[in-house]
Amino acid sequence: MEYMKNTSYFFVPFKYEKYERFKDLTRMLDESDSWNLTHDEIMYMMKYVADKLDSRKPEQCLCFHYEWNGRKREDFSGLKDWFSTQKYLFQGTEISFRFQLTGIQLYCFSTSVCIMVFQVQFEKNDPNYIASAEYYLKKVGREKIFSDQNPNGITFLKIAEKLMREVEEIGTFDYFYYANPSTERANVLSYLEMEKKEDYREDLFFLRHCYSEGFLYTEDQEREKKEIYQSSHDMIWGVSQEAAVCITCPEMGRGTFIRTTFYRNFNCQYLYMYILLLHQKYVLYMFLTEIGVGRYNTLETLEEYRRRLYEFEADFVFSCVTEVAQYQRLYDRMTDVFALKDMYEDVNEPIRALTEERKRETEEEQKSREAKLNRSLLFLSILSVFSALIDSFDFSASFLGGTLKFGPAVVHGIQGVCILLIFLTAAGVLKSLFVSKKEKLKEKEKER
Repeated sequence: MEYMKNTSYFFVPFKYEKYERFKDLTRMLDESDSWNLTHDEIMYMMKYVADKLDSRKPEQCLCFHYEWNGRKREDFSGLKDWFSTQKYLFQGTEISFRFQLTGIQLYCFSTSVCIMVFQVQFEKNDPNYIASAEYYLKKVGREKIFSDQNPNGITFLKIAEKLMREVEEIGTFDYFYYANPSTERANVLSYLEMEKKEDYREDLFFLRHCYSEGFLYTEDQEREKKEIYQSSHDMIWGVSQEAAVCITCPEMGRGTFIRTTFYRNFNCQYLYMYILLLHQKYVLYMFLTEIGVGRYNTLETLEEYRRRLYEFEADFVFSCVTEVAQYQRLYDRMTDVFALKDMYEDVNEPIRALTEERKRETEEEQKSREAKLNRSLLFLSILSVFSALIDSFDFSASFLGGTLKFGPAVVHGIQGVCILLIFLTAAGVLKSLFVSKKEKLKEKEKER
């Protein structure tokens, strides 16, 4: 295998039980003799992004990056050993796809979502060979890989489970928590050098979808506009929901730059950017899964959900991650392909439900206050009737009978008129109160 002609990463997501145990998990990994903490130099991202990922400042770091050192190899062989798949038909011949496992990495986020990453290099640089191999290997829960030290075979998922047993005191690890058993499919990020060609679209079609040669290539210009991005004359990207690939052509004149600076950035800067996008997707899957099982169905749990979602969006969701154009354009392409905006609409639905529930409760409280006020007004109206009656009698007797010297018949007649007017006014007030109450009841029935 020629050095640095191809590299692929397979991502295995999982979550631990409680996000409050983030510090406990990272402490156990720090104390483990199987994992080494890696301090990443995130050069091209904005400072407000990089500061949250700076493991040199552990108190404020929200993601810790570890590398498996390969000391404990007895479970599945280890790094730099040759592995192979089962035999499959490829270009008319049954073969096993061969590769080296060159690294295993672990990204632990404060959201309770972690991502284990398997880095491999394939024996052949043929894009069809790599795409077909990835088609099988991305089924990490089903596809067994074999080595001289492990002829019985093991899956990437089993390897991940074995590696995390050393810190299983943290609690249960739930792998591919959003997928049905046996349907687990890992995302894949690939790098591949190729010779100069006029058109890479067919190669990108198979590589960005991880399709084997049994799939039929079909041109789709609208989709290609969205999923293919040429960052320079000698580099082109293909992205999909399940995979991303970068094809480079060193023979176009920048071979030294591609094989040194760019390859190093691919395995660090671009990898970390892809990890951040995957993390967003996996956290949204986690929220959607929790919504689906009815975990948030009361005001108290909805408040907790709103708080967690707000913390996640404040810490890990960014529209702009860099001022470097080629990084930001690729980030935007991947965001669109992952349909993250649509997923955010879905996860915010309970927040909208919470808002509606609060609005309904406020309206109910307002109606209750209005009802109490109406009852108070009714009581005051009744009291005012008696007060008006007493005042009218006193006034008629003292003013008309005493001052103006009217006779008793006239005084009693005027008192009767006053009483009639007072009762008519009181009846009008009561009628308006009852009519208003009936109208509100009718409006309430219409709303139902």
